[in-house]
Amino acid sequence: MGCDIHVHAEKREGNRWVKLDLPQIPHGSYSELPFESRQYGKFGFLADVRNYSAIQPIAQPRGVPDDMSPETKHDYEGCWDMDAHSASWLSLEELASYDYDRQVEDRRYTQQTGPNSFNGGATCEPGKGEKKTLREFLSHTDFFESLEVVKAAGADRIIFWFDN
Repeated sequence: MGCDIHVHAEKREGNRWVKLDLPQIPHGSYSELPFESRQYGKFGFLADVRNYSAIQPIAQPRGVPDDMSPETKHDYEGCWDMDAHSASWLSLEELASYDYDRQVEDRRYTQQTGPNSFNGGATCEPGKGEKKTLREFLSHTDFFESLEVVKAAGADRIIFWFDN
């Protein structure tokens, strides 16, 4: 069974938060909202979810903020509360100022578990992974394209949660 991410971008207007409508990002024959493609490397970096690569996350899950917009609260509580896990939020300032050029070790690999049987979510021992920058690691995901779309929309933060 797979894991999915659900992302809401919000902007501060006065003393309240407003959910933003974001354009979809085309991916060949389909399109998705920013950050919502199923890419476990990105999930591991955002909230330590399905972190087979053993990448240090930008932050551990913080839960949803008490002051989120009514629309985001409705989606989280009404639609996903039963299945949602690892809810968190990040400011656009945190995302924009992060050092993506620092070196990381991608420890995810595909392990053969039997004849014609493989586990693509295996984690190797420290020192046996592939060294690269975090930018290189995330470039195989829609992370930077999503970040640009959210910035262009004028968001101040993203709120997200996962479901299996």
